[in-house]
Amino acid sequence: MKRTPGWQANRRAAGSEFAITIGLGLTILFFLISGATAYFNLRTIQRDNAEISHSHDVLASLSALRATALDAETGQRGYMLTGDVAYLAPYDNAIANMAPQIDTLAWQVKDNPQQVARIAPLRQHVAAKLAELKQTIALTQSGDKPAAMAIIASNRGKIEMDDIRDLLGEMDQTEEVLRAQRLREMAAAYQHAMASGIASGLVSIILALVVGWLIRRATLQRQRQDWIQSAQVGLEAAMRGQPDAARLGESILAFMSNYFGAVAGVIYVADEDGFARTASYGVPATAFLPARITAHDGLLGEAVAKTHHIVLENVPEGYLTFGTALGQRSPRQLIVVPGSIEGVANTVLELGFIQPVDGEVVALLDKLSAAIAMVVRATRYRDELKALLAETQQKSEELQVQGEELRVSNEELEEQSRALKESQARLEQQQAELEQGNARLEEQTQLLESQRDELEKANGFIQLKARELEQASRYKSDFLANMSHELRTPLNSLLILAKLLADNPTNTLSAEQVKYAQTIQSSGNDLLTLINDILDLSKIEAGHVEIQPDHVKLERIATHLRQMFEPIARERRIGLVIEAAPDAPTSMVTDSQRLEQVLKNLLSNALKFTEAGEVRLSMQRADGGRIAFAVSDTGIGISEEQQAHIFDAFHQADGTISRKYGGTGLGLSISRELARLLGGTLGVTSTLGQGSVFTVTLPETFDPGLVAPRPARPASFPAPAALPAPAPPAPARRQPHR
Repeated sequence: MKRTPGWQANRRAAGSEFAITIGLGLTILFFLISGATAYFNLRTIQRDNAEISHSHDVLASLSALRATALDAETGQRGYMLTGDVAYLAPYDNAIANMAPQIDTLAWQVKDNPQQVARIAPLRQHVAAKLAELKQTIALTQSGDKPAAMAIIASNRGKIEMDDIRDLLGEMDQTEEVLRAQRLREMAAAYQHAMASGIASGLVSIILALVVGWLIRRATLQRQRQDWIQSAQVGLEAAMRGQPDAARLGESILAFMSNYFGAVAGVIYVADEDGFARTASYGVPATAFLPARITAHDGLLGEAVAKTHHIVLENVPEGYLTFGTALGQRSPRQLIVVPGSIEGVANTVLELGFIQPVDGEVVALLDKLSAAIAMVVRATRYRDELKALLAETQQKSEELQVQGEELRVSNEELEEQSRALKESQARLEQQQAELEQGNARLEEQTQLLESQRDELEKANGFIQLKARELEQASRYKSDFLANMSHELRTPLNSLLILAKLLADNPTNTLSAEQVKYAQTIQSSGNDLLTLINDILDLSKIEAGHVEIQPDHVKLERIATHLRQMFEPIARERRIGLVIEAAPDAPTSMVTDSQRLEQVLKNLLSNALKFTEAGEVRLSMQRADGGRIAFAVSDTGIGISEEQQAHIFDAFHQADGTISRKYGGTGLGLSISRELARLLGGTLGVTSTLGQGSVFTVTLPETFDPGLVAPRPARPASFPAPAALPAPAPPAPARRQPHR
């Protein structure tokens, strides 16, 4: 069959199409093979990189552990040589960090059995080395330095340290071998990746260009986002903690200058009559700046009215100026940015720039203006709160006036009570006269019975008045509990002002005026102590004291009390001993705040009434699962007659006009009630002229069922009797008491 030229052309076309198909297939196959090769190479590189990083972390942990061990040994040597406890700081840090570092190392090498096998011997040698260091330091601290040197000379610590170095060296060597092997594997993977990269040719270059373009775009976006976030964080830091609008405006303008390069600026904040200028930056004092603006008043007013920024390019001379000592000029670009919340502007900011800024800066200023507006609103709210606080203080003064009126009313009630008692006495006298007349005149029996009925009615009326007085006494107790809270607020302000005057930081007061301020401060502190004592006693009597038991370390209590009272004891040249018996428990479950309040009061009383000798606090175990806290002193002592009354409220050691010891007379009464609420008791044994021992006995574990009931009638605010008492006996001679 004859083949025509058309058939040959079709054949060439078919061959060309086949070649194109083969070429496309080979190209696709090439990309598939290149992609698979690159993928496996990348996986190998990632795995080797992670393993190399892991080896580096292990080597870093080994180096840190070796340095920590050397720090511990260096601290011990420095202390042994100098005796200065400051050299023990590296040793203490090593003690705290050694175990966590070993645990971290063990976790890092958990996938390597050879390294895991070395962890246990390493722990043993480290523990032995630390024990040797601890023993030598303890012997040196106890004064037995020769024994400590003998331990060092025995080379026990050196042997342990050498073993530690050997183990760490072996682990270093193992990790170095693993890292070298992984580096070789990663180098081979890099070579394979290089070959596949070259094979990719122009396609890889194009892809790299595309990826590079995408990365560049993402990097620019990330940089822009970081720039925006940095501005937001910086502005927030600049605005944080500013007390008023003026300081706030200065901080905002200073930040705008530092971050955006603004050379001049002014800020206006909204008030009742428009917008008032609160701060400016870079503007000379001689430049004209309006003190106030309103909506539609110039470009600033237009920006406020539209709540939208305004950008002014190529600013002519005569606008907002900035200057230095050498001259002044106008900025080339002005940006007016209002700060608004919910569509209402409360701030407007005008900034001047030497060089024009791009639109991203303007957009960022719009974002920051919202944050500025929120802070300005918060500042305004804070000012309103200050005004409310002033109003509250005024109301507190009014309450004080009401309290004085209540006191006067209470005095009137007491006067009425005395009148009722006198009336009752007269009625009793009349009853006696009637009984005598009944013996003489039997015919007046009916009249006497009538008078007796009237007397019973009078007694009922008197009892009713007595109950009313008892209720008024309860109201008085509640009033004292509430008013003591209200009195402490102005009193604390008085103490702060007196302290500022006594410190005389500006040296404007004379020595006599400073002494007057110190006297005011001292008297205020005494009054605050009395108010606190009355508040505590009122809370206890009203049943408002809540016990919050928790685990309490006795050593912590002893340390706290020792730090508080040792300076007082040294000043009075009195010995102070706070100790725990060997059988005393290390901790207990009770309310630590209330326990410390009782012990502080007892120690304060002991130091106050002791002129010479010592004051001792002993903590020991008592019968029945209890702990006894005994505070003993060598002071003036208490007579047996007064030991039954010292726990009464307002009972003081010296009740004369010229008091020597001072105090409110409430401390022991409050301490006894707190001991009762803690489920314990407070007792005293004393000999006049030889000293006293106050013992607080508490359960080792607080149990609400052990709390004894309160007395039927508070000792601090006694209620009046229902009937008149007989003639009072002669007053007893006052004895010293606490």
